[in-house]
Amino acid sequence: MMCILTESIENTLQNYDRIVVGGIIRDQNGNILFLQRAPDESPPNLWEIPSGGVEKGENLLQALSREIEEETGLLLDDVISFLSAVEYSIKEAQCLQVNFNIKCTGEVKLSPEHAQYQWSNIANFRNELDDFMLRVLNEA
Repeated sequence: MMCILTESIENTLQNYDRIVVGGIIRDQNGNILFLQRAPDESPPNLWEIPSGGVEKGENLLQALSREIEEETGLLLDDVISFLSAVEYSIKEAQCLQVNFNIKCTGEVKLSPEHAQYQWSNIANFRNELDDFMLRVLNEA
């Protein structure tokens, strides 16, 4: 299992205050796993893909595997391809979310961070997604 990152992105990672990894998980019908943030999370009730910050000492693959398991209970089986890298800012911090198409095994068991999940395709779910998530999915 290897992480497929373009050299141009790899070389810019140190330019950001925070790196986040995200996983696009599809079921056998091609539907994507979307998670809804819990009402007491920030931002509340937002639909997103499983994602989270890279911790000190982790590489992207380790962070992706940990975040997927923490948020969904699924085990990362394979990284299929790089999908997107989307910049954003929180307060003064410059952030980059690096997203991969991935394959997972197991049953979905949500963490307290999320209230519910849904398998859906982008066409049917577009109205639930914010501009950032559409950019993550290359649908903006």
